[in-house]
Amino acid sequence: MHSPASGVLRFSRLAALVALTIVLVGCAVNEPAPDIPPTPTATHPPLGDADSRAARRAATRFLDAFVIGDTDGVWGMLLPEARPSWLGKQALDSFLTTKFGSRSLVYEIGKPESSDGGASIVVPLTIDFETSGDRVSGPPLVLKRVENSLAVADAGPLGARGPVFGSPSPLRPELDVPVLIYHRLTPEFPTDPNKAKDTVTTGAFAEQLAWLAGNGYTTITVAELFNAFYYDLLLPPKPVILIFDDGYVDVYEHAFPVLKERGFGATIAAITEFVGQPEYLNWEQMKEMSSAGFEVVSHTATHANLAALSPEDARRELADSRGLLEKNLQRPAQFFVYPYGEPFVNGSEEARQMILGLLRETGYVGALTTSSGPPYVSVQRAAAPYQLNRIPVSGGETVDRFAAAINANPSAGP
Repeated sequence: MHSPASGVLRFSRLAALVALTIVLVGCAVNEPAPDIPPTPTATHPPLGDADSRAARRAATRFLDAFVIGDTDGVWGMLLPEARPSWLGKQALDSFLTTKFGSRSLVYEIGKPESSDGGASIVVPLTIDFETSGDRVSGPPLVLKRVENSLAVADAGPLGARGPVFGSPSPLRPELDVPVLIYHRLTPEFPTDPNKAKDTVTTGAFAEQLAWLAGNGYTTITVAELFNAFYYDLLLPPKPVILIFDDGYVDVYEHAFPVLKERGFGATIAAITEFVGQPEYLNWEQMKEMSSAGFEVVSHTATHANLAALSPEDARRELADSRGLLEKNLQRPAQFFVYPYGEPFVNGSEEARQMILGLLRETGYVGALTTSSGPPYVSVQRAAAPYQLNRIPVSGGETVDRFAAAINANPSAGP
């Protein structure tokens, strides 16, 4: 196996004087789990040596600025289109200081690769926290060409969608963020009644997006919600999360283009053993969407009812799905969506405690239920990170009903 060279930088985030040393090491950033077979990934134009060196230099400059607390330097390297999402340079600096503080870190810079048909360069990054022993692999730094230089389109693990690490205490215990559930998306409403309930037409979807945009909503990811919970990330005034359960290919064919055109994003809850099967997304499509800023979370390996499984089988569903997502997409997979909402619909208290324990054990930091009502709840509580509320979007519903479900907003309960 080829192992990319990596640049290692050791530093304390708030140190006034920092000695930076770049050391070439021969190790892979993410070793695949031994029981998970290799899976083909998307093919992109090869990156030449000159572009690879330029990408490494740009990544190093960006990290150097972060190391010494040079907010102007960090801000100056961000792609102009990426800056508005931070709500200002001061908000960016506050987030980085809150999240990383004075931790002593080691960065490994992996081999840059071409992405998005050659329009972007992704630079794998791994962070080791020397005092706590925590390790974070990804998401990668994403660079884009601006005239004769490279700018940062996505700050990777330093960004708003970076992973949760350690055992942080919530700084914002409650946030009003509607999470909408979609499944299938087709041009025509299906005649099959089994599919009709969960199918939204492309016309209705366009109307819903227009309503969201017209009423000031901005899409965020589940990772951004948790960065707001734990690290005080500033969210836009009216955030909303769109989640497509099951990973049908419809989301690539019918949602992905219109969402990109409108500047919206989405989260895909993937069933990993269904990837590549008829009607479902394949790894290349998911990698393309992931590179474009879409989030992918786990929906188990086989869409099993977790409440009906033994602890060993449930652990396998959770761990195998997370492992495949991280290996194929080269991004942390820390969030989960319960198939059928179980064990929180009909499952016993014993089953609930078992699954909650297994989610923590297998590395998940948050999970989403199937439905919060009616009446529907848009308030999310950091005290219940594995029971986030969601609002279903049903087939055939009017825009008025869609709006009413979002605006209902009763208390999230104790």
